[in-house]
Amino acid sequence: MKHLASAFLVIALLPILVMVAGGGHDTPRALAAGAPRDAGSVEVRALIMLTRFYGGNTNLIRDAMEFYGWNFTYTGLDSVVENCFYGEPKAVDVLIGDITDLSGYDVLAIMPGNSGAPGGSHGQLLASPEAVSLVSQAAQEGLLVMAFCGGVRVLAAADVINGIHVTGKAAYLQEYLDAGAIWAGEPSPPIRDGNILTSVRNQLHSTRVIEISRTAVDSLRAARAAK
Repeated sequence: MKHLASAFLVIALLPILVMVAGGGHDTPRALAAGAPRDAGSVEVRALIMLTRFYGGNTNLIRDAMEFYGWNFTYTGLDSVVENCFYGEPKAVDVLIGDITDLSGYDVLAIMPGNSGAPGGSHGQLLASPEAVSLVSQAAQEGLLVMAFCGGVRVLAAADVINGIHVTGKAAYLQEYLDAGAIWAGEPSPPIRDGNILTSVRNQLHSTRVIEISRTAVDSLRAARAAK
């Protein structure tokens, strides 16, 4: 009888144990045991743009990129970019001001930032004509341009979201509307409209964003090659 009671206890606890082991988020670690690793037809080459005091979810998004076999390059305005609260300062591979040719990349990703930083989230990038111009160039050249949370502010400043459906940090909603964006709300699932992809709550959606990006990159590559 004692063994039978123990068996019933294990069965009762099994859903809880599975939930704890698997985690509640859509992350590479949770998916690693069962999800196929498929980076698309060709390796994706991403330029990761960091702002000073980058957000902790940057690390989750980077992990998702690594899980799907992406090749990425860090860029920023400083040679070493400080973190907000989670992770370590990151040394960039190339400064924003030194980038003139984007033909070697498929994606430009503006990573999360700290809303408490000077100038608000991504204030450093917004104050840089070089950073804003690079985002505009990437959109014009047909790269997939991704922005997370307050990074959508940089899309607005670069004037690349006129008529585009976006999500983003709602505190900066007026900036998106002034740039002509169509607001989808927050929270919202990741939204891709043309070659613009925006996302919030990336502790939940980091992997989903990369999955959406895989098919987007293939179609955008074909469009660029046809020009």
